[in-house]
Amino acid sequence: MAKATRPLSGASQKKYFRDLFQSTEGLAPETADILTSVCEREIAQVRVRLPIPDRGKKNSSAKKLRSESAASPNSTEPVAANAVFDPFAFSVVVVITKEGRDGLARKLQSVASTADLKSLAKAQHVALPEGDLSADELRDAIVEGALQRIANRKAAAS
Repeated sequence: MAKATRPLSGASQKKYFRDLFQSTEGLAPETADILTSVCEREIAQVRVRLPIPDRGKKNSSAKKLRSESAASPNSTEPVAANAVFDPFAFSVVVVITKEGRDGLARKLQSVASTADLKSLAKAQHVALPEGDLSADELRDAIVEGALQRIANRKAAAS
């Protein structure tokens, strides 16, 4: 009897690689980031065995380890300089649906750069107003854009 598999590509594949490498014990956070980037760049599609393991608890410990290593004063490597922003780290529509306007606003506070906020909006198809906006204005526009996407989906479904 054949094992059940599922094809992954695009954002789901990126999330799979990120979760897989971040949850692997003994793998340094910087190495996990490098492996994730290389796999995203080189691999167009993968098939994974089902069920895909839930790595939520291990992911939390990996993120805690990352934040501790970033805060460590003895660290000689600039962690933030090598970090690449992932516009699919969270879904704005899912966050606003589950946690509301305030939940998405809190989540967007972790994104400091206006360029990163714009790339998040573009990648997740959230409309932004034209012109130069500050980071706070971009965050507000992303929240409003996410609410508009949900309204558009509801209108299309009716």
